[in-house]
Amino acid sequence: MSLLYAGEEGWIVSHSKYLDEVYKRVKSEDGFCALGFNKMIFEINSQYLRQNQVAQSVQEPQDSIATHSSRKKRKRSQRLPQKELEEVDGVKRTFDAMMSAARDKGLFCRNNFLDNNELARLASMKFYQDTYAAKDESLYGSNDTDDAIVSEAHNKKYVFPRKCTFYCYDVRDIEKKMELCNQYDFIVLDPPWWNKSIRRKKTKCAEASYKMMYNEELAKIPIRKLLHSSGIVAVWCTNSSNHLNSIFNEIFPSWGITYRAKWYWLKVTQAGDTICNFNSTPGKQPYELLILGSALEKGKVDIPDGRLMISIPSAVHSHKPPLTEIIKEYLPGEPRCLEIFARYLLPGWTSWGLEILKFQHLSLYEILDECKKDGSDADDTRAENECKEQL
Repeated sequence: MSLLYAGEEGWIVSHSKYLDEVYKRVKSEDGFCALGFNKMIFEINSQYLRQNQVAQSVQEPQDSIATHSSRKKRKRSQRLPQKELEEVDGVKRTFDAMMSAARDKGLFCRNNFLDNNELARLASMKFYQDTYAAKDESLYGSNDTDDAIVSEAHNKKYVFPRKCTFYCYDVRDIEKKMELCNQYDFIVLDPPWWNKSIRRKKTKCAEASYKMMYNEELAKIPIRKLLHSSGIVAVWCTNSSNHLNSIFNEIFPSWGITYRAKWYWLKVTQAGDTICNFNSTPGKQPYELLILGSALEKGKVDIPDGRLMISIPSAVHSHKPPLTEIIKEYLPGEPRCLEIFARYLLPGWTSWGLEILKFQHLSLYEILDECKKDGSDADDTRAENECKEQL
């Protein structure tokens, strides 16, 4: 569905194709149709530059740019510790090998447009503006049918994938709203890590900001009570050493989880280039981390270390690629999966978060195929009405 390439080193994933597959058959009032997610959100065609860098590259002569760059380098002359430098170099070498194999298969084109991802930026800004006022907290629902459906919640139209369940509540209420009976085989979390960048956004661009949590609060989430005895946990994390140390030394121990592996999400342009350069100094890297652990002791769950997940990222903050096809080989045949701090809904999954319906808003989708009536509507209509009652 979303895997473009799979090898011993990792996977290449298409988030856009995954969404198209999920919504290729959608039940609405007029029958069935195919929906496509806004492609401009994934129109990442060049490395990201700040606006002052764009202006500088256009207006300043090359030697002036080099001088400016040298000044910046002198300011940030501190290099990463040797162990981290070796890690970055290892990721880069694996990435280069995977991309060489991918290009041999014709997966990426070489066309780059020097517009600093203008279409994606505009699409993401419109998304923030359109969804900023949407408050869907204190809401529970599910779609128990075998088709994606269009339905209403709080007088707004959304599309819901098949067999999904969602809770739109604060994570601090999870013990009050969900059963804690070790029922999930896989739990993934994308925590709202506390960081200065988002704190600044709250004053400069409130639409793009979100509620953050301290690491001590994350450690209190009752993961071990939700996870099956042989289950797997995955936590999205930035390259912050503070957050990583907190996962290893505080959060996982508090949850009763044993660390197993670290995977890397490499973000690339349409041409297959990283969205920023690999850096030997403290600062931004072209990847985020996925830290995996298990409820069992080491050696009893076979999760390989150092895998890469490569994809064109969404222009919207924290819109992570789907893990469904990647993780399935490490789970039982029909796993029960839960995402906490979810940003969108997944078929067959339970999702928890304050913003889980934002990416489900019907305005983000276009009709690819006109709706067609189906002769066997009766059961689907009855199931859809049941879902509406829950919503």
